[in-house]
Amino acid sequence: MMGNFTRWVGLGIATAGLVACGGGGSGGSDSGGTGQMSLAVTDAPVDSASRVVVRFTHIELQPSDGERIRIDLGEDEEVREIDLLTLQGEDSEFLFEDEEVPAGEYAWLRFHLEESEEVVDFPGSQGGIATTSFIEFMDGNEDRLIIPGGNQAGLQLSGGFSVPEDGEVSFTVDFDLRKAIVEDSRDGFHRMRRSLRLVDNDAVGAITGTVDPTLFPDDFTCEEREEGLHACPGAAVYVFEGLDREPRDLRDDDDDAVTTANVQYRHIEETGDWEYRYTAGFLEAGEYTVALTFEAGEDDPEEETPIEFVDQANAEVEAGETTEVNF
Repeated sequence: MMGNFTRWVGLGIATAGLVACGGGGSGGSDSGGTGQMSLAVTDAPVDSASRVVVRFTHIELQPSDGERIRIDLGEDEEVREIDLLTLQGEDSEFLFEDEEVPAGEYAWLRFHLEESEEVVDFPGSQGGIATTSFIEFMDGNEDRLIIPGGNQAGLQLSGGFSVPEDGEVSFTVDFDLRKAIVEDSRDGFHRMRRSLRLVDNDAVGAITGTVDPTLFPDDFTCEEREEGLHACPGAAVYVFEGLDREPRDLRDDDDDAVTTANVQYRHIEETGDWEYRYTAGFLEAGEYTVALTFEAGEDDPEEETPIEFVDQANAEVEAGETTEVNF
């Protein structure tokens, strides 16, 4: 990790160093004014992986009325390397902070990853490029990540956002890896689909809670990941917008879960106890349905793969607050 590593703890933001801004042009505001923008990343996790290392080169911002803006992320033309699996729940890392950009409306933002020097042919309508980013599995094997369609389109988040004139705004992008990472037909590669969610940090809260051990299937096992933490592949909580929703598998449509959270077996230092706990962070204020499954590892976001949910509950999230929902 680089020296300007930042995490959210209890929804409080720590400070970090600035990064350089390259490129740029006229703004997205008729007044020609500017504002300050900060951008962090977080992760809704994926099963079976021990690391998902993404190597960012730069970000592009597209004003609704103005020239495209480029923000370089690495120092001295180096890349910015982040293991997204370290950023679960309420944890995040800033890619840049307090960057001065034109005020106004923006159509999209786009992440660019470092391309592999090796030439790899990906035929077909989507095509793709190999990157130096990779996914590492529990058994130690690694696959490189492909961006479908090539690096020109990058990993684009199409939803718009705005930057206030003479004001500040702070966003977090959720890389929902359970939806984004899918196995490719070519050996040695996984595809990284464009499954990104942008939230305003001033308007989000979190849902956390425990899972009763008696709910786990008799043959279910967890694996020690590090001291005080065991991963439980397949055990996850899905979060859906609205109350009393009927939970379902991921299918890459408007009825999908907003985010998901892995259930982990954790040692709680304050009490000395062990408990099965999950945390879903960066949720906009509102009403949600949370549902528990032990079959998340079987969920394929590219096709209908019904999975069983063993329990569900309603939750209301307030900005800056953490809501407790136990199963």
